[in-house]
Amino acid sequence: MKKLVIAIAAAFVAFSASAQVGVIAGLTSSQSNYKDAWANIDEVTQYHVGATLKLPLPFGLAVQPSVIYNVKGTSFKDATTDGAAFKTDSKTGILEIPVQVQWGIGIAGVVRPYVFAEPFVGLGISGENKVDLAGIVNTDKDKSKAEWDNIKDRLEYGFGVGAGVEILQHLQVSVRYYWNLGGLYGQDENGENKPTASTNPGDYIEYAQNQKVSGVMASIAFLF
Repeated sequence: MKKLVIAIAAAFVAFSASAQVGVIAGLTSSQSNYKDAWANIDEVTQYHVGATLKLPLPFGLAVQPSVIYNVKGTSFKDATTDGAAFKTDSKTGILEIPVQVQWGIGIAGVVRPYVFAEPFVGLGISGENKVDLAGIVNTDKDKSKAEWDNIKDRLEYGFGVGAGVEILQHLQVSVRYYWNLGGLYGQDENGENKPTASTNPGDYIEYAQNQKVSGVMASIAFLF
């Protein structure tokens, strides 16, 4: 028993010694697939930024938890009301903890392609709604704050899968698709169907808030 404890402690020390800390940042798109996300990349206003920790394991495995500020949301750019075109943008800032479980094969210590699964949990800490009607942008911060203050359930959780490449053991570039499994706003799925073209801006915002906001994330991480 004593030898087993010593062996486990030695392995923990070895893995800790090879751990790398770093910073991570990237874009968060509410588009539902990679093709749409790439086609609309110039319109993506959501982002994520934070710190990460990579813990190498045997057999090509690694665990990489992070703490990030992730801005998620839904936008509509082709909506109309009474014949007038308008755009809406609903955003939520989330303090999020994703934990990647990676598997990859290093090639000569230069390149390491890998795939990963990533459960995550988060807490919404800010929210904002913006409406652009006939070219006039209206951001009622007081109203947005009042709406946000009335939200009781700010917990979100979900799961992501993706792939990436690690270069020279210090630079990671990755892309993932994520599913939000819990409604951040604590509401049911009655708003799942997209509003019709004649819907007013307020109903579009309500629809956006009801969404679980799944989408695509692209990230760059620097490990030290």
